[in-house]
Amino acid sequence: MFALFRPRAVRSAIAAVLCAAMLGGCETSGGFAGDPSLTPEQRRLRAQEQDFKRTVGEGAVAGALLGGLIGALAGGKRNRAAGALIGAGAGALLGGATGYYVARKKQQYVNENQRLDSMTADVRQDNARLEAYVANTRTVVAQNRAELARLRASYNARQATRADLDHRVSIAEQDAAHIRQTIGRLRERQSDYVQARNVTRAESPGVDTSQMDAEIARLTQQIAALEAQLNELNQAIAITKTG
Repeated sequence: MFALFRPRAVRSAIAAVLCAAMLGGCETSGGFAGDPSLTPEQRRLRAQEQDFKRTVGEGAVAGALLGGLIGALAGGKRNRAAGALIGAGAGALLGGATGYYVARKKQQYVNENQRLDSMTADVRQDNARLEAYVANTRTVVAQNRAELARLRASYNARQATRADLDHRVSIAEQDAAHIRQTIGRLRERQSDYVQARNVTRAESPGVDTSQMDAEIARLTQQIAALEAQLNELNQAIAITKTG
């Protein structure tokens, strides 16, 4: 019974929670990743999505590690493993939310203005990366629409098989899934930034958040642009299926 509370069990408990946290933040990229018919832009879309996944998961993994270590120490000799498990789980929850982000910034920057500048720089960096993603997505959507239209015409003229058409639709659906998943994670990121800004305002009334406000607004616009591109792609897929 007491084997559960030995050092090896503590390490195993922390490892299990960290593994679960990393798996939650690192979804599979889906099929067709090695398909030779993918364009360079489609391959880039998948690579860029992985970058966004790693960014979102960083806080949860770091929070789980910190919480697990603190829980192990606080649990005492007999409850060390249980404390690690609880602490790591709680740390992961905090790490995936705004609380861990704000606390980390407070630890890094005592000065309120420096902390705000750092958070603003984070949003600006996300916007720069997202700008490249939006531009690439625009190209991918245009390629999909053109190729689906071409294959649909060839199929109607009996110059392409139904299997050819179905395969191309499947690739387009994979592209749409990647874009949709990225939008979901960006929405979470946007919410975290808004909450972090609101916490800053509440703690320091009168602080100037105009630069961070502008970056958040830019992030919102770029997400909206992605959603519009996703709608275009979904429409092209629907037309191909019914046409």
